[in-house]
Amino acid sequence: MKSVLCVLWLLAAILTMCAPQAAAIDFYEIQIYTTQTEPYQHLTAELHSNSVTTATGSLAKQNLRPYEIHETLEASYGLLDHLEIGQYLCTGKLGNGDYEYAGSRTKLHTGIGDPEQWPVALGLNLELDYMRRQAEENPLSLEVRAILEKRFGPLWITGNFVFERPFSGPGTHRGVYFLPSGFVSYDLTRWLTPSIEYYADMGPIRSIPGAQLQQHFIVPTINLHLAPRLELNFGVGLGVTEASNGAFLKSIIGWTF
Repeated sequence: MKSVLCVLWLLAAILTMCAPQAAAIDFYEIQIYTTQTEPYQHLTAELHSNSVTTATGSLAKQNLRPYEIHETLEASYGLLDHLEIGQYLCTGKLGNGDYEYAGSRTKLHTGIGDPEQWPVALGLNLELDYMRRQAEENPLSLEVRAILEKRFGPLWITGNFVFERPFSGPGTHRGVYFLPSGFVSYDLTRWLTPSIEYYADMGPIRSIPGAQLQQHFIVPTINLHLAPRLELNFGVGLGVTEASNGAFLKSIIGWTF
């Protein structure tokens, strides 16, 4: 009986190692996109700061890479009414302990509709990522992000449906990945909006792995409205699967010129 159990455990371990795994959520930019774009000829600069504080288990440590620090500077410019372009400069303290340039990204973001008046406001974000191999497992990829948004007075609901296609790296042969995210927020006061954000990496669409091999994070967040041009967003992410069994800290500090 013991020998049979040993064989079963061995087969389970082999199947787990051979099963496709989700990659990881994007720690250079942990953000939910809305349908709102930068006003015409306005520039907004944001600093994204994200770091994993804990990871429990070998699978989570492999995916989350604890103790790395990611800092990204994002600039978004209102090219037209309802159309903005953006550029990212990504840096980080990576696994080798050095703080260095990690890569760049370029985005095109649009949105239509009033989320309070329309049944659902719609948006789209296209992003080309060209990262360094030392910083990203799949350095060249294209992201297509569909955005749905609705407001009911102080209650705000937004969903992002992200489809990512790597063009270089080990994930290329797996095709398109699905990374859904979203938030529910409530304007508690004029200066405070608490929210619950959600981020996931469900892996390649054509061979979605089991739930415990996917990454799912629940992120309690606060948004502070202390000045009209100032953006402040702070949150703590908590993983709920074996592949995301850990925690991270995130913040966004932005200013509109």
